[in-house]
Amino acid sequence: MTSAVGYENAIEGWRNDYVSNRNSKKGWEILENLVKMQTEGNQQMETDEMSENCAAFDDFSTNQLIKLIIGDFTVKDLLVDHQVVLLEFIPSAHPNILRHVAHIIREKEGALPFLKTESIAVGIAFARRITDSDAGEEIGRLLAHLVDNEKICDELKFILKNNTGRNNAMNRASIFSIATERAGISADASCIRWLYEEILKVVLDKEDMLAQLDAINIFGDIALSGKQNAEKMIEWNIVEKISELMERSRQNPDHGEMHLYGTRFFCYLARSCPQVLKTFPDFVNRLMFEIRIFNDLGITDRLAAFDHFGCLCYSVEAKEMLEDMFKNTNTLDSTLAAAGAAFAMGSIEMKRCTIQAITLIFENATDAMASSWYGLMGDKALTQVALDNVKKPFPELKNCIYDFWQQVFKYPTVVQKFIAFPGFINWSLDEKSENAPEYEMRKRQVIRRVIDLSEKESNILNADAELIGRLKKYLQPSAAPAPRIEEMAL
Repeated sequence: MTSAVGYENAIEGWRNDYVSNRNSKKGWEILENLVKMQTEGNQQMETDEMSENCAAFDDFSTNQLIKLIIGDFTVKDLLVDHQVVLLEFIPSAHPNILRHVAHIIREKEGALPFLKTESIAVGIAFARRITDSDAGEEIGRLLAHLVDNEKICDELKFILKNNTGRNNAMNRASIFSIATERAGISADASCIRWLYEEILKVVLDKEDMLAQLDAINIFGDIALSGKQNAEKMIEWNIVEKISELMERSRQNPDHGEMHLYGTRFFCYLARSCPQVLKTFPDFVNRLMFEIRIFNDLGITDRLAAFDHFGCLCYSVEAKEMLEDMFKNTNTLDSTLAAAGAAFAMGSIEMKRCTIQAITLIFENATDAMASSWYGLMGDKALTQVALDNVKKPFPELKNCIYDFWQQVFKYPTVVQKFIAFPGFINWSLDEKSENAPEYEMRKRQVIRRVIDLSEKESNILNADAELIGRLKKYLQPSAAPAPRIEEMAL
């Protein structure tokens, strides 16, 4: 049985051996020995012979060794000249090794085109290991670059066909994850439309609710990746199907989870493609109603509602659409007022999540829009609540408030509201308001932002010259104390 120390010594020995004789043959010899050692170690861990000294394989040292060896190979040497060796290596390689190999090949310049042409067999060999629980995630990232090859897709379809039923849900999820990875690197999903359709089948399958929710999450991640991917899901009728599912589920007394995941999907979709707010207004109305009755919601539902609301209002276009949708009612005004009020109510965790959602809302806005929305959320009352809470000894909440101020202080009109508020000025000029260095630094960043805007946006920010002078003086380093008489004598 290989001990942890023995394993590390072997890795170091192989590394030294390779460095002294760097060539392709030696590299493959070491990789084969590494596979053998880790496979034996894995078999021993599954028996009763497991002991405290048994090797816990060090991913870092293993990765460094593999990176050193494969890094020396040219792409042609690795994927063409030694293709047969790779084809023997991949099917039996230990997952710890295989995922490192997949990662290094994915990042190796010029490797991906070979895996779709001359070395397509290697790409297929990787595809056949996609369901491996330890290596599947990294293999999925590699395959996301290769699915525009029909043979890779055919192999994945075959694997998917042979992994039906509830017991194989994890295997299907590994394949479905390729869609998310592909969305992150390309706006062209046409080559895996078949995969989107397979995921949609799971979403609509009432027999396995957990798989349903996971599939909706996958579509949510895809929606969040960008406008083009979001629009593809609308074009392919996926969004309509999920909307219909949410409506049907409302008749079910256990529809809570479906409502939660479905709302998250639509809010992520709205973040990338705001026009869905007008296409599917029902979920908007329901979410805004939840914000208005936040105090009647359970902890989980309240936290989720504000997280979703932040995504819903993320873009300037989304805010404009909401203003237009509710221009003849007070729905938006009362919802924003409730969001501001929620910051003053509940536990520290609730306050923290609320202010994070509000911060997200202000990430994208015009100056006039930011001023208007800040005013609807409470204006002076919101400023006072933030000041009261930043003085409290709760680090996570303090950091969230400083993040919020850093965000809203991009807008001169909002800053004007702050400098007109006596409590904020008194806190800013109080040298004892922050004792910890990290918070003093963040406070100074806020003050510096006020000063910068007073100089760059003087036509909007009407700051009193005397006040700006006092703020500048606050930022100056403290003068060193005068030396004592005995020190002067020395």
